[in-house]
Amino acid sequence: MSASIEQQIKNQYAKFFEKSDWKTFKTAAEYYLENAARVLTRDIKYEAKKDDKLLRRNVQKRLYIGIACELLLKSFYLKNGYCINKPKKDGKISKGYTYLFSQINKDDFDIADTFVFNKLMEGLYKIFDFGQDKSSVDKALRIAKVFRNKEGHVAVRGHNYVPQNYRDIEAGLTDFYKAVFLEDLRIRFSVGIGEKTEFRIRKK
Repeated sequence: MSASIEQQIKNQYAKFFEKSDWKTFKTAAEYYLENAARVLTRDIKYEAKKDDKLLRRNVQKRLYIGIACELLLKSFYLKNGYCINKPKKDGKISKGYTYLFSQINKDDFDIADTFVFNKLMEGLYKIFDFGQDKSSVDKALRIAKVFRNKEGHVAVRGHNYVPQNYRDIEAGLTDFYKAVFLEDLRIRFSVGIGEKTEFRIRKK
């Protein structure tokens, strides 16, 4: 029986991700974060009136923020020695989402599927203590998750801009980098009129 077209495409990406892959995920996340911070209306190559270009720019920012945060979570798991591939559906492995590499047989895991944003968040605080920064990190990730889900599933003619949402993401990401990567992230998403952009990472 031949594989479905969906499975065929999944197989193009099939890989059991190892601990060493955490840097690849982090680099990819930072590409999206920097673009989310820096992209301007004039960068949108889209034949439309200015207001439509502004909408498309902001949609892109929110999508990129959401994608980046999922990739950062996966980088975190890998860096800390946890598998991000899902267990196979044959029932050999009990359902969960925090599997240490040191305690598993990778042949029991699906190379064509990884945990989704929600599951990664469910396990995050069970395996890492963010201390007083937990609420900041959690708020940032939850906003980013909704941004990605909504912008990826619906199209609207406008969006209620709430500046604090972006400030919360910036603060949470800064705390996340400080705790997980021991780095100083300076990030500012240019969304409102006249807002300056910033994206810089330095070792602490």
